[in-house]
Amino acid sequence: MTSGQELRYAAFAEAVTLVALVCIATPLKRLADVPAATAILGPIHGAMFLFFVWIVIRSWAEGLVNGPGAGRLLVGAMIPFGGFINERWLRRQFAPETG
Repeated sequence: MTSGQELRYAAFAEAVTLVALVCIATPLKRLADVPAATAILGPIHGAMFLFFVWIVIRSWAEGLVNGPGAGRLLVGAMIPFGGFINERWLRRQFAPETG
């Protein structure tokens, strides 16, 4: 797996855990009185977020993304569905050149 693919997969996984936390676990906790939903998914998302931040910093240090690109990735990771936009942007960034 290349570093670009690893970054894309990390962005996608972080986005999935954030959306699951915001759209599934939090409503279950607040509306159905199931606090276990956030107790389980919260730490999973936290670990995935930290892993993603580490991958972004490493990719920036390797020159895979520039400073504004790293900032974009980190800000997008904090916005629900922003990680999916980041993943699509990364897919275009690392697409093989044709023609």
